[in-house]
Amino acid sequence: MQRLWMNVRQLLRSDHYRYSLVYWMIWVWLFLSLQLVVSANALAQSQSANPLREASSESSEKSVGSIRNFTGLVSLQSAEGKNKIANVGTRLFVGDIINTQKDSTVVLVFVDKTQVALRPKTRFVVEEYAYQPDNPIADKADFKLVQGGLRTLTGLIGKRSNTDAFQMRSQTATIGIRGTDFSARVCQGDECKRLASSEKGSASETNNSTVGAAGRVSQVMGQVSAINPAGQTRQLERGAAVFSGDKLTVNKAGFAVLVMADSSRMTLPGGSELEIAAFNYEPTEPKASVASFKLLAGGLRSVTGAIGKNQPDNVKFATQTATIGIRGTEINFGIVPPGAPPPALPGDVVLQVISGNVLLTNAAGQSVALLAGQFATVSGTNFPQVLTNAINIQQLIGIENPGPPPSPQPGETPDTFEGLSTTKAQDLPSSGQGEQSDQSLLVAVYDGQVVISGDPDQPPIQVSRGQGAFLQLGVTGGAPQTTVLQAPPQVLAEDTTLAAPAFQPAVCAP
Repeated sequence: MQRLWMNVRQLLRSDHYRYSLVYWMIWVWLFLSLQLVVSANALAQSQSANPLREASSESSEKSVGSIRNFTGLVSLQSAEGKNKIANVGTRLFVGDIINTQKDSTVVLVFVDKTQVALRPKTRFVVEEYAYQPDNPIADKADFKLVQGGLRTLTGLIGKRSNTDAFQMRSQTATIGIRGTDFSARVCQGDECKRLASSEKGSASETNNSTVGAAGRVSQVMGQVSAINPAGQTRQLERGAAVFSGDKLTVNKAGFAVLVMADSSRMTLPGGSELEIAAFNYEPTEPKASVASFKLLAGGLRSVTGAIGKNQPDNVKFATQTATIGIRGTEINFGIVPPGAPPPALPGDVVLQVISGNVLLTNAAGQSVALLAGQFATVSGTNFPQVLTNAINIQQLIGIENPGPPPSPQPGETPDTFEGLSTTKAQDLPSSGQGEQSDQSLLVAVYDGQVVISGDPDQPPIQVSRGQGAFLQLGVTGGAPQTTVLQAPPQVLAEDTTLAAPAFQPAVCAP
């Protein structure tokens, strides 16, 4: 190559060829070759620079989450209007609109560990999202449910200091989340009422829509309240859920009948206080089931359920001075108040065994076995005494209103725990005879609480664990009518996507 170049240079310097055609052809060839090299270098630099610019452009728009898993056909539309088919790992950005088609579902996971499951025919918008690990006050999650339904398990944004940071919107209302697990569904006209009869099949072992309630209130009279371990008080109505750790209080003139998850039943007469110390019913693992109660004041009448029949040693009723172990039975007992007449003394526990048998143990660990029809009393560490004569326990412990017996009476159709655990479609409020609302919103709270703002002229309503809500726009498009439901709507509990979403358990940071 070097020898060829030397020959070309020699020809170019020669006067013989300077004015010939070959002379000028060689110069043209050199010029074009130089231009080709320059263009090639520019193209190479351009090709190497474009991916960097694209990467820089993508990095300027920070991903806020991704798709964990899906079924069927799920599509995304970006804020710029670009459409794409979703896949596992597809990244999510502010402004994205996620659409699920018929028979399609998807689970979204956001960077703060919030998980959102979308049911079929749902339209969901990521309107605003900002997660600042070192600056909780700057957190913001603002989502919108346009149509369809979802279930949300909130992450760190819903649990940190700014209680207004996490919101879910619909045309009907704004839901403010307070560290919770909840589901919501938007319905057009009477759609949700019609769907309640057509969407079945969720009653399975994987259904986790029962909110972990220990029991529900079947009958109530007067003022009955519950205080949870955090010190929060709520009033109990028919259908209201009670949980492990709750302390229940009944006023003097009232009573409450509870139906527990294992079908055991109990009546709390007026003036009684009961703590649900521990309750866990596992139908498929009887040995893991436990029912433990502590009577603090007043009396209690109880009928055994599945736990007492399958694992009687796992059922306990306690007071400060005694423990009652049951063996498939119905019992009536109470704590003697100050000023009570003999034979019992204030603070004593008096017991009647109506059926089955029990083991009555004092504070010193001494026990006596009792059979059906027997009465007994325990005073402190004194040995339990079997009474030879029958006593009127309600009169002895000063009960004004004993309430109905926990056992169903002949001809009576008793409430069941399952029946009380959902609000049926026919029990939802109606907008009026012959009228149909434009849109309604159904909400179920499985943990924590939500605050729902519907009518701007009315204060927001609070919906707690075990409850639901129904919001309905007026037929003329006016402010929504809001109703708190004591149990989640049936249409949500029977929706397989919302009852048992493919969520992953929360893992604490190291």
